[in-house]
Amino acid sequence: MENKIIIIYQSGKTGNTKLIAEAIANELKCTTMDVKTNPTVNLEQYNLVGFGSGIYAGSFGRVLKKWIKNIKWSNPDTCKPDAFIFSTQGAKNASRPQTKFNAFLSKKAGIVTISGWACQAGSAKSPEALTNLKEWINAKIKVTPKA
Repeated sequence: MENKIIIIYQSGKTGNTKLIAEAIANELKCTTMDVKTNPTVNLEQYNLVGFGSGIYAGSFGRVLKKWIKNIKWSNPDTCKPDAFIFSTQGAKNASRPQTKFNAFLSKKAGIVTISGWACQAGSAKSPEALTNLKEWINAKIKVTPKA
């Protein structure tokens, strides 16, 4: 089966998360979807989904979380895609918001993440951050074909 990947994100005024989403999509040869402009997508057709957001008051964006709450599966036993998360934030460390978001994804959508990546928003456009992102993708993101 062909690998199908999508990057779903919420980006703010600076566009840093959108920039990272597009860099990931370029590396994985897939498409992106901004939850603010594309309200629905059938995730059952994908092997891998990336979820990204800026961190706002210690949490992933409300619009993205609302979108996730509205995910519908054709039946409870649907084979869920693998997922990874990424974020941009003002703080140096995003481990707590990412841990909380992983739990949210599992509880609300039954999706388990395989990895996460974060960077400070101010450095999102730097060559170092983009090199680090590519290295993370190559080391951590493995696409598993659906059964």
